[in-house]
Order: sequence, then C-alpha cells, then structure tokens
Amino acid sequence: MAGLISGVLLLGGLMFFQGSFTSIKNMLPALRGGFIDDRAQADIDAWLHFGVDPWILLHSVLGQDWARSVIEFNYNVLWFILCFGALFFVATSPSADGIRKRYLLLFAFVWIGCGNILAGLFLSAGPAFYGAVVGDQARFAGLIAFLSRGDGGSSAAEYQTYLWALHESGSAGLGSGISAFPSIHVGLITLNALFLNGYSRRLGVVAFAYVAFIQISSVYLGWHYAIDGYVSMTVVVAAYYALMAFLKRRWERTHPTVTVPSLPVAS
Repeated sequence: MAGLISGVLLLGGLMFFQGSFTSIKNMLPALRGGFIDDRAQADIDAWLHFGVDPWILLHSVLGQDWARSVIEFNYNVLWFILCFGALFFVATSPSADGIRKRYLLLFAFVWIGCGNILAGLFLSAGPAFYGAVVGDQARFAGLIAFLSRGDGGSSAAEYQTYLWALHESGSAGLGSGISAFPSIHVGLITLNALFLNGYSRRLGVVAFAYVAFIQISSVYLGWHYAIDGYVSMTVVVAAYYALMAFLKRRWERTHPTVTVPSLPVAS
C-alpha cells in the first residue's frame, strides 16, 4: 500500500514538474529572440573535431539503415525506460533510502540547471533545425536526408518534424519545446552512471559505456552538437562531487570525532 501511495505521489509530482519545465522551455526562444547560438556552437563542434562536423565522422562508420533504427529505438524509447525507471525505483524503494534525497536533488538540477537555465543562456536548436534557424540548409543536409529515411514510432525525423510544427505554430504539446544545449539525455544518464558507480565499479563501467553511446547517438540523430553532451557530462559530474563534498563536510561538523584522552604513562 505504501508503495502504491508513493508511486501515485511520484506520478503527480512528476507531471507538475515536467509541465513547468516544458512551459519554461517553450518560452525560451521568445525570451532570447530566437535560437541565437547555433552557428557558434556548430563551429566550436567542428573545431574540436579537426574541422569536421562530428555527425559526418559517425555516419561514415554507421551510415546504414539498420544502425539508425537501433540507435533511434535506444535513444527515443529505451533511454526513457531506464531513466524514469531509475527515478521510480529510487523514489519508492526502501533499498534506496540512503541515496534518495541526493538523487532527487540532482535529478531536479539536471532538468532545471541544465535544461532551463543553461539552455536559456546559450539557446540553440540543434543540427536537425540548423537550416531553419541559421538559413544554411547545406551544412546538415546530408544528415537530414539520412534521418528522413527512418519510419515508425521511434523515428527521430518524425519527432523533429512534430516539434518544429509546434514551434512554428506557437503551440504547446506533449514533449514540446526545442533546445539543444546542453543535453538532458546525456545529463540524466551520466547522473545514473555516477550513482551506479558508487554502488558497484563493474556496473559503473557498463553505465559509463552507455553514457558514451547516448552521447554518440545524440549527435548521430541530429538532436545535439557534440559539445552539448560534453558540457552536460562536465556539469553533472561537477554537481555530483560538489554535493558529495558538501554533505561530507556537514557530516564532519555535526559528528565530530570524539578524542579519548590517553592514559598517563607510569614512570
């Protein structure tokens, strides 16, 4: 019964939280006067990858339809199951009592700190929408053409078309709002990897390998510039260890070591 109540409360809180996040995200282009940082972020991306947009490097290795289908399913479906499944487990399971507050605090930080605050400060739409916001249709034309071959419920191209239609109409919808920098996908899965690594180093290795796969997928599918993921990883890791250091110092202040006086030595 307690688990059911916790689940219902979590669902209600999550709906309110996600609704607030989406509302702010939908407002960002109007507040910033459009997507103003795409060209700069794309150029930084190319500079970091030896003068080549990184999606070109990825597609030269994984430019097959079967690879796109696998990556789309993982990125658009499996990621949600893993991240929100982890949230449900931590919020409701008694075995997660020791990490619950830390996890939920950092979970909220990723959405608000990365997804609203940093996104608003450095607003970009991402490679899939680069032509529409910058006016340069050629730079990512090959990427858009490749993604348009996808079909089915997990197609990145279909979801990107849906998001842009909502943006142009000024409407809100399920999952609406466009911002690329930094990557929430990479940020949340990095958070999970950090907690798993604290539990088991072996699981941590697997979890961080999955972080790398999500990072690659975000660029491969045109959702993000590579720096979106690099910044997310850096910010989340820094926040995680900063929180751990803060909690350690607070524990040491409230639980000072008791010094037992030594016995006098007989002469």
